Amino acid sequence: MRKIVLTIHLTLGLILGLFVVATCTSGSLLLIESDVERWLHPLDHKVTPGETNLASIKLHTESAYPDYKIDSVEYPAKDKMYHVRLSKVTGKGTKTVFADPGTGEVFGQVQEARVEPFATIYQLHRYFLLLPVIGKTGAATVVGLIGVGLLLILITGVYLWWPGIRSWATGFKFVRNRGKLMQNMSLHKLVGMISVPVLLFATLTGVINAFEKQIPGWVGFKAKEEIPAAALQSKSKEGLTLPMERVIEIVKEKYPSSKIIKITLPTKAGQSYLVGVNEGIAASPGSNSTIYVDSYSGNVLYKTDPALAINLYNSWRKGLHFATWGGVATKLIAFVFGMMPLVLMITGLTIWRIKAKARKRSRKPATAGAVVA
Repeated sequence: MRKIVLTIHLTLGLILGLFVVATCTSGSLLLIESDVERWLHPLDHKVTPGETNLASIKLHTESAYPDYKIDSVEYPAKDKMYHVRLSKVTGKGTKTVFADPGTGEVFGQVQEARVEPFATIYQLHRYFLLLPVIGKTGAATVVGLIGVGLLLILITGVYLWWPGIRSWATGFKFVRNRGKLMQNMSLHKLVGMISVPVLLFATLTGVINAFEKQIPGWVGFKAKEEIPAAALQSKSKEGLTLPMERVIEIVKEKYPSSKIIKITLPTKAGQSYLVGVNEGIAASPGSNSTIYVDSYSGNVLYKTDPALAINLYNSWRKGLHFATWGGVATKLIAFVFGMMPLVLMITGLTIWRIKAKARKRSRKPATAGAVVA
């Protein structure tokens, strides 16, 4: 049995090693993307202390961009600034600008699209650069299958490593002075076993993300929570549209324990306000529930349920995979262990080469003796 498992482990490692390392390393780099971007492109603006209101932001926006209207306002997060999404009143064109949280003054422009090298790194991690060749579903499936292969590599590695209950502690020893083979084997085992819990977790959630569209259907779930048509349109279209600061007041009064993340304004007469909030234990600092508010009366027409199975699935699958649920420490741990497959590949290849050379040397005398005879 051990020989079969070893064959599976080595074969999958040799075939998928490079693909696994590329996927895991690119994933680790994506974890620090926002930190690197803030370091490379710091905001040339000092945050003003205080908490402005949305009316002030609206006033500054209309003054600075008279040809645009506000589509949405995202509350301060990592960069401590409001993000105000704008679209042209006539014609096409959008932009997202910063708003100072203390004064409401708008400035600059938020970089929404990924820039290089992270644009390519993301395509490598999510679609293995196959998007233009086989499309989104096909590319995601390939990445998912690579993830399944990595799961098998990890599971077979645990089986091969397991030394038994009595000598369990010896499995974590690093051998220094018994030759390159033992040194690399012990390092390979040590790194593998320390990393395997995190790697199993990251790989499993990565496979789930790769098959994110298919999984709900496989288990009998709908792809997303169905929003009633009545929630999208205000019941009455008479009167003036409520200002967004009044809508925020209503939401705060009705859901005082929820943290407001974003407000989206009606784009057409009669449409509802959409207020994204974060409540309960969430996988990320983003919104996990949306509140639909009548734009005329201020009545709450509908609120999505963050505890609904499909919403938990959609919220947590990315949050768990990209370690957005535990702060800086969790992200750092995920980054370090995401780089470990590179160490495992190097030590694994070194072990394979040392053993191959040893087998080659052991065959030479036998071959020479046969020729002389």
